[in-house]
Amino acid sequence: MEFLAPWSLLGLGLVPAIFLWGLWAPRGQRVVVGSLLLWRRVVGTGPTGRPSPRLRLRNPLLWMDAAAILLVVVACARPAIHRSVPEEPVATVVIDRSAGMLTETPGRDDARFHRPRAMLAELLRPLGDAPLRVVEVPGDAGVDVSARMTAAELLAAVAPWQPVLAARDVWPVAVSEAAAHRDTPVLVATAMAPTMPVPSNVYVFAPGAETANAAIVRAATRIEGDRWWLLVAARAAAGARGPYALGVYANDANDFEVPAFLAPGGTAERVFPMKGPPAPSVAVELAGPNDGFLWDNRAFLAWEPARGLRVLLVGQADEALRRALAARDETSLFEMAAPAEVKPDDADLVVATGVPIPDAWKGPAVLVMPPAGAGPVTPLDSEAQAEWKVVGAHPLAEALYLEPPRIGGVRRYRLEAGAELVLGTPDAPLAATWAAGGQKRLAILFPLDTKTSDWTRGAGFPVFWRRALDWLAPQAGRGGRHATYLPLETPPGSSRPVAARPGFGISPDGRRTGVSFIGTDAGFESGPGRDDSPRALAALRVATSGRKREEAREIWPWLAGAVLALVLARAWVGR
Repeated sequence: MEFLAPWSLLGLGLVPAIFLWGLWAPRGQRVVVGSLLLWRRVVGTGPTGRPSPRLRLRNPLLWMDAAAILLVVVACARPAIHRSVPEEPVATVVIDRSAGMLTETPGRDDARFHRPRAMLAELLRPLGDAPLRVVEVPGDAGVDVSARMTAAELLAAVAPWQPVLAARDVWPVAVSEAAAHRDTPVLVATAMAPTMPVPSNVYVFAPGAETANAAIVRAATRIEGDRWWLLVAARAAAGARGPYALGVYANDANDFEVPAFLAPGGTAERVFPMKGPPAPSVAVELAGPNDGFLWDNRAFLAWEPARGLRVLLVGQADEALRRALAARDETSLFEMAAPAEVKPDDADLVVATGVPIPDAWKGPAVLVMPPAGAGPVTPLDSEAQAEWKVVGAHPLAEALYLEPPRIGGVRRYRLEAGAELVLGTPDAPLAATWAAGGQKRLAILFPLDTKTSDWTRGAGFPVFWRRALDWLAPQAGRGGRHATYLPLETPPGSSRPVAARPGFGISPDGRRTGVSFIGTDAGFESGPGRDDSPRALAALRVATSGRKREEAREIWPWLAGAVLALVLARAWVGR
């Protein structure tokens, strides 16, 4: 302990002064007597009539006065106690709160998140009030949340450890935190150790995890001819306890059931005809033994009336093309595995990849790599090194304004009369358009894969398709689609992702939205464990010792309180 204003201790000389004053100061008392003879007798009892010093030292008021002066002088000297406290923060704790942490491990009754929390508790408990930076992946609002907490507060809290129904990957966040805070350890509480290398200041607390999960991995509706079909795909881990039955519910009523639809360690994919017109809501459910993660056992699809362009995909469309087509506002995508009869009211535009346009379709269409050509476009048995050259006179030329991407050798096509070149050269065309029955057609004459070209990776790819759709089918059609949304996906009419629970809900614009876990693999996560406690303990010792600062904690407020208590006590005794 030290005094921040030691010169004030000179006032301690008042303490002996008050004792001297209390012992020797005259304290005469007025005595009323009947005669001077009686006065002489009173005075005659002592030299002056003054009490002895021993009697005066027994007076409690004298000691209270001396103690009060002593405490006031010491308080004015500002006594302080020095202690070493760590700077903020001594470590960053990244907590995996994704839905996979709710999965039950085979042979255990508790969810996965309990075990890494217990592993970290042994390490953090000795830190006490040491400050930590806590990062939750994800947070309660659907985004990553950072907070300042002491080690004791983190271990006592419940909310930061409780998983939420969201599918997120903890490792990109952990690596980012390690890069941003290179001089502090980053402690990651998760279920499985990463297979990729992590920075040296990342310490993993993962007990390891297995799965016995069965899940629906895809559920979608599509139209072929005048009938609607439901596609359901599911898979089960080898440790699953199946078999699992499939139940389909339309408008909350049981539509049909399929017993023993899925076996342990197997996959199942089937297409079922839907009864009558599309139902406003469709629920698909796997029924069977508890697999430890129930949220991906159901898929929820809600019917959304189309208010824009309806695009029918024929063949195996590239995923980048799917995203680019869907990027246009109010565009609905439908699928058809093989060419079939398509009625004019079924769609507004057909996109065929590697297959010909259906014979019955007379509307606008897009062909990607037509195998046997179409209209005035005929394939040749040779390849050429194509040139990314835009024909400026074409209406779609302005949609190809960005820098030309890389493109390799492609199959050659011959353009006959009636075809208009959009991209490439007459000897090696890359894109062309023509009219058929008054409807516009567009042909992309090279594969949309990353081996042939990096066009799909550029910012101009979705821009081109948005403008191409507006040029091919400027009038919006009718119809709709069955849609489902994953947790944390942006619902229609919302401006940001929300932490949605699986099931049917009402979107901000009043439409019914189906929220599912299909396709997330959250319940199938498995991997090895890892305990970096020894290395993390050494790193924490370095971080806490190297980041400590001296802090002086003043105790004069406690002394002031003691003085106030003495004053009140003296007033009570002296009554």
